[in-house]
Amino acid sequence: MDLTHINEFEKFLKKEVKEATDELEGLAEGSRKHLQKLVYTNLVDRFDYMIDKTIISNSMQDNILNDALKKLDSPVTESDVLKLLMNGENIHQVVELRVQNVLRNGVLRNRHSSKLEKLFQVFGEQSDFKNKRRVNISTGKILASFTPSNNRVPASICGYADWLYSRRNAVVHGGGSSHISKPDLDQLKKKYGADVVKTTRLKLGAITTASAFYQDVVKLLKSAK
Repeated sequence: MDLTHINEFEKFLKKEVKEATDELEGLAEGSRKHLQKLVYTNLVDRFDYMIDKTIISNSMQDNILNDALKKLDSPVTESDVLKLLMNGENIHQVVELRVQNVLRNGVLRNRHSSKLEKLFQVFGEQSDFKNKRRVNISTGKILASFTPSNNRVPASICGYADWLYSRRNAVVHGGGSSHISKPDLDQLKKKYGADVVKTTRLKLGAITTASAFYQDVVKLLKSAK
């Protein structure tokens, strides 16, 4: 398994995000409002980027390669086969690049939580990361199980990740508003049964809880490899 991008993201959490939150704590709430949004969106984007790059770098693992090969249904001519055979030393590279293109045009275009599901599958993580409620929604920590006091925030691992990304979308695409989009609200309701509050307000705690959650996701992935 290639852990390069997971390890890089872990270093980012422990150093850059920690330094950013420490600096933000020294500012008054009014002064740090805009900076908090920037740090939060960058954090979520970096997690999403890590997912994409890790899936791509592990594209030749059986459980993802098999899915990609099923989509390679274009007819191959005799000429194509001969060209591959004549340049035999690059066959593996040609196949890998083709598989990666399939992933970019397929898996990596899916919703954030769907990509995270795929990443867990790549690493062979056997726990119920999609449905079982395991995330302490107040701290972001992943536990053996967790019972939230309400259904405002999805408490499964993939559901919580989707909620964090939906809040990121509200900041980036909200046009200055803090409203979570209807498509995001509908998906969170449909997939996880969560009646998410339509408006979101990012405070410093949003960064620290997201960071704690991502650190635990990293631990799960590294322990499952």
